[in-house]
Amino acid sequence: MLFIGVLYFFVQQLSRIEFNQFQSLKIENPIWFILVLFFLPLNWGLELFKWQRILKVNQISYSLKDLTHSLFSGVTTGIITPNRIGNFIGRMLFFKGKVRGQLILGTLYSNFAQFIVTLIFGGIGFLFLFDFLLSSFGNAIVSVLIVIFVLSILFYFAVPFVPLSRIKFLNKKQNILIQFQKQSIYLVFPLLTISGMRYLVFSTQFLFMLMAFGISPSFMLYAGIFLVYLVSTLTPSLLFGKLIIRETAGLIILSLFVENDAIIVISSLLLWFINLGIPSLLGLVFIIRKKTIVNA
Repeated sequence: MLFIGVLYFFVQQLSRIEFNQFQSLKIENPIWFILVLFFLPLNWGLELFKWQRILKVNQISYSLKDLTHSLFSGVTTGIITPNRIGNFIGRMLFFKGKVRGQLILGTLYSNFAQFIVTLIFGGIGFLFLFDFLLSSFGNAIVSVLIVIFVLSILFYFAVPFVPLSRIKFLNKKQNILIQFQKQSIYLVFPLLTISGMRYLVFSTQFLFMLMAFGISPSFMLYAGIFLVYLVSTLTPSLLFGKLIIRETAGLIILSLFVENDAIIVISSLLLWFINLGIPSLLGLVFIIRKKTIVNA
């Protein structure tokens, strides 16, 4: 219901943008657009590094080919599941046996690390933009963010130490879970660190994309981008990643700094295509090839 509400709001906002605003759009500074493309392999290279770390900690042998193919296949399956939570499905296609359980848990743990990083930077963005937002709701929003952040941090760091043997309904899966717990202690800080680096990469890509259309950079604009990612992360989505969600958040927040709303929409859509559209198409090719080989 929330997603439908966001979609309705997006259509309403889009209808207010005059057509000539889209017609007048042009890339005024191509160098920034080139840098956005240049950051693409860096973005997914860091995610590949996280995936490699998960495999290494679980002592699972792999080839660079399987590592890469499984990562991008995960992008494909993730993009067609709510909140991209199904990225582990595509990754598991390239591994067999009991190791799948460890890798599923490792992938979900990695996703949660990225979520926590988004909370941290999003909170920073919110604090810097506090005066631009409705002050009457400011304290309430800060309180909610603090509660979410504290609970998330406690859960993330508690995972390696929760006494699973005492949780009865997990009895059937205790072997897998306890084994993951033993290994997860070696993932706690590496996943957070790499997730933080990756966050700075794709948020900087967003800034560069806006600059490509002639928008002047500023720290407040960068803080606004942090807040956009926070809002879109906390808002549930159905398909295609955070498509529409992030554009709507961008129209609400970045319009404080960008006069032409068309630039916000086009920049966000282009970034989605570069960072998710292209990798998901690549992953689809890998999935089709994998299924063809298996069926043969």
